[in-house]
Amino acid sequence: MSVGVAVALTSGAIILIGVVVLIILSVANAVQLRPDVTPIFDDFGRLVHIEQRPRVGWINADQFIWALSILAAVVLVLTPLVAWLVAQRAVKPMAEALRLQRHFVADASHELRTPLTALSSRVQILQRRLKSGKPIDDIAEQLRADTSHVTRVLDDMLLTAEGAPIAGSVSSSVSHSIHEAVSSLSSMADQAQIRLTARIDQEMMVGVPDTSLTRAIVAVIDNAIQHSPNQTTVSITASQIGKMATICVHDQGPGIVGVNPDRIFERFSHGSETGGRRRSFGLGLALTSEVAGRFGGDIRVAQTGPEGTTFELRFPLV
Repeated sequence: MSVGVAVALTSGAIILIGVVVLIILSVANAVQLRPDVTPIFDDFGRLVHIEQRPRVGWINADQFIWALSILAAVVLVLTPLVAWLVAQRAVKPMAEALRLQRHFVADASHELRTPLTALSSRVQILQRRLKSGKPIDDIAEQLRADTSHVTRVLDDMLLTAEGAPIAGSVSSSVSHSIHEAVSSLSSMADQAQIRLTARIDQEMMVGVPDTSLTRAIVAVIDNAIQHSPNQTTVSITASQIGKMATICVHDQGPGIVGVNPDRIFERFSHGSETGGRRRSFGLGLALTSEVAGRFGGDIRVAQTGPEGTTFELRFPLV
């Protein structure tokens, strides 16, 4: 229903109610104004006289005019108020849609930021090899894998934005996703002079789509790389603790400063930019937390301090 139609109907209803009330008062007042008739009989029972005594009504003409004026004032006050309320209600879904659209644009931009940076790093390596005449087959294969990863990330984000249900039972290999994440970030780590190590105690399967699991692991490792000094190591370990697959990412950076570690997973919340290799927008860890929560897992800061930070990412085993 349009705002104009809603306002017109509401204003009409207010006027109609006021008019009906005035009509009821007028009719009641007319009844009240009828004279009080008293018949007078003689000693033989014959009617000799009819005595009429006037009665006072509820309202007179002046009061009736005042009532009409009050009704008009009420209509003048309520009509813009109703228009404002209806407009607010009509605009609310649009505002929510705009908020979701902005979130999606921000999330997509952030999710594409890392793989595009990795692609840029590999292109630079490819250019250097072409100039020196070195083999490029492995770099070409890595570029193909990176572009495929970007496509899968976009598809996964679109499915998430649509709220599409997961078809059937889904299971992914933790070791496969870790190796894929390390491979996609290896060129960035090399440029930053960061060594990536991975240790997986055993093969584990979790109920998370492969792309979503890889996205989450990439975000945590990328965060570790961005806050690690040169010539340090980012270590990734995976083990089974109870009924959960636990993935730990440890860096040797300065720790989380400038923000409470409990709030680091909130959107647009990030620590001090000191030591970061590029500007942080506080979305990577928030998106990882959303992915983990959507599939029954979680992420937490296991330890942080001058000796480094450890993030613990957990998913239920299948």
